[in-house]
Amino acid sequence: MIKNILFDMGGVIFLQDTAEAFRRFRKAGINPDVYMGEYGQKDFFLDIETGRIDTGEFCRRMAAALGRDSVSYEEAQHCWLGFIKGVEQSRLDYLEALRGTYHLCLLTNTNPFIMAHTRSNRFCEAGKPISDYFDSLFCSYEMKRYKPNRDFFAYALQADHMQPHECVFLDDSIKNIQAAESLGIRGLHVATNEDWRTRLSKLLQ
Repeated sequence: MIKNILFDMGGVIFLQDTAEAFRRFRKAGINPDVYMGEYGQKDFFLDIETGRIDTGEFCRRMAAALGRDSVSYEEAQHCWLGFIKGVEQSRLDYLEALRGTYHLCLLTNTNPFIMAHTRSNRFCEAGKPISDYFDSLFCSYEMKRYKPNRDFFAYALQADHMQPHECVFLDDSIKNIQAAESLGIRGLHVATNEDWRTRLSKLLQ
């Protein structure tokens, strides 16, 4: 029986626009192809998402890559927030309904620039932070772990006392789904920005 529902964030909870994020970084002078892959980052872009550096160091390293004296927090965050195309309130309302029965967790590769926004009242139409829709948030930069590494999932399971066979995990990366399934978690692979509510509801029946 499913007791816990685990969600990726980008492309699952919020609508993701990778092209817009890449456009913003290019406009700033960064070639995103050097630092970002389809489902993961590289170099100091990976360092910020695994907690090896903080926002100040990211800005310093971004400035160095650009040959500039400095990059402001606001400029760097603006580039990162290009990934967020929008948030459908109806999906969040669905999560609120699920929380009456299920334990909900967010499992995401992300960074403090994005989470500063999602944890604020600017996240959605209802004026609530993302934390209002989940029982736990497992963010790569805080955990110093990164999907699809198995220890990312193992950490979350242990932290919230969850049994793998009682969990289902939604993600738009098949590699992340496979890693979760290798631990006994049921995976539900979804397309980026897919409305997954009907599929999840059928699985929970």
